[in-house]
Amino acid sequence: MPLLFRHGRSAAPRSEPVLLPDGPGAGSGRGGHLAAAGGGNGVFAVAGPGAVAALAVWPLLAVVVAKSALNLAFAGRYGWQRDELYYAVAGRHLQGGYVDFQPVTALFSAAARVLFGWSLIGFRSFAVLAGAATVVLAALVARELGGGGGAQLIAAAAVAFSPRLLSANGLFQPVSFDLAATMLVLWLALRLALGRGSWPALGVAAGVGLETKYTLSVVLVLLLAGFAAWRRDVLATRGFLFAVLIAGALMVPNLVWEAGHGWISVHWFLHQPPSATGETRLQYLNNVLQQLPYGVVVVAVLGAVMLWRDRRLRPLGLTVVGVPVAWFLLGGKSYYPGPVLLFAVAAGAVPLTRWATRRWRLVAVGVLGAGLAATFPLWLPGALPVLPLHTAIQQGVVSGRTDYQDELGWPALAAQVGRLAGGADVVVTINYGEAGALELFGRSLPPIASAHETFRYWRPPVAGRRAILVGFPQSKASGFCHGYTLLGRIDMPTANAERGLPIASCTLDSSLAAEWPQVLRATAP
Repeated sequence: MPLLFRHGRSAAPRSEPVLLPDGPGAGSGRGGHLAAAGGGNGVFAVAGPGAVAALAVWPLLAVVVAKSALNLAFAGRYGWQRDELYYAVAGRHLQGGYVDFQPVTALFSAAARVLFGWSLIGFRSFAVLAGAATVVLAALVARELGGGGGAQLIAAAAVAFSPRLLSANGLFQPVSFDLAATMLVLWLALRLALGRGSWPALGVAAGVGLETKYTLSVVLVLLLAGFAAWRRDVLATRGFLFAVLIAGALMVPNLVWEAGHGWISVHWFLHQPPSATGETRLQYLNNVLQQLPYGVVVVAVLGAVMLWRDRRLRPLGLTVVGVPVAWFLLGGKSYYPGPVLLFAVAAGAVPLTRWATRRWRLVAVGVLGAGLAATFPLWLPGALPVLPLHTAIQQGVVSGRTDYQDELGWPALAAQVGRLAGGADVVVTINYGEAGALELFGRSLPPIASAHETFRYWRPPVAGRRAILVGFPQSKASGFCHGYTLLGRIDMPTANAERGLPIASCTLDSSLAAEWPQVLRATAP
């Protein structure tokens, strides 16, 4: 028997659903009832405030430990990924905003450097911790909906070992923190819908979440629209306005930075580089589905249907369905809807366990679980670097995932530039990956400058004009320097975006500060 922590005034866990009439009055009552998917002429329901299921601590802990151990076991296998190099340098430049990501990522980067230095495993442990929080929240979602230990275990395991969460937590990137922050917002919104939540808590979560990733704004808009349409009673409290004020106050540092930098993040989002918008809409749909094993998609659909059928939870149902549609229409990336998909899976664990009450249904769920376990090793190498590098290259795994390609060769690039940079006053790179690699792995190099994304604001003071250019072809360099001499080409172990780009020397036409606008134009895609 798992150890159960009891919360609320009702100490006894509810192991069986209450059957309510399936009609306009279903789910009504003091504080509200939750109506979930059921059978016959009734719907499964969970009572309102004070009556929540017990938390299955030991099964949840086992899932969290197993999932975290899997991520950590391969956290240092291939190397630093291009974006991670950027975030690592950003941790040295704490500020209110950044061109293409939000401040929470830089804060975690700074904390990782203080605690672990430049340890890649230490750096990525923050993403693993965010994943652990996401798994716990998934179990709490199932618990909030009245799910017992079985539902909580299914919710935790299905979310923990999904391709979306495993692959995201393998890298230090904003997406890991966004998954946790958005799941927290949705859990708190669920509690509000059930009459036992806190608007101020949701305001804090929303403010921090927006400082983590702006994509949360779509979730919040749909949630508020859903509450306005079906749950105006939840909005008609002073707590709602207080939550808005709290979220706004937490956003002030970022808004001040944006205003002082011409709202550059807005311009970036509206005019993203081709590398950030490469998916066709058909690819978007396929990639959205691939974030979950196909068997788990069924669980997510169950969750979405359950949320939509209950008028009190319909704002959550609207959000689960609306977010993927919104990003499809807005041209967003396929991983943007990831948090709501995981929330739907967590919710779907409850009707799944309620459905599997007869022996043949339980067998069907067992067969589904066995199928998922059997296919797990097939897609795992694409989510985590479990294969040795030479095997992954031979089997085409590296060529099939750009993240893996972008984890290779950075220390060698720093050494190569170091051999060629003798006598130079500055090294100018065409992208933040090269700049970050030289900052982290370079030895006795001249100052590093790049006009790519937020690096444009970190231009070092340079007096001399002798420059080493990394990644700039002569056609782009001619706008700010002369005497272009090719010294070599970037040597990478795999055919990524860096391989073969030029390394050259030139003389700046004037000081680096004076030529910076030209460097910025030459850096633009």
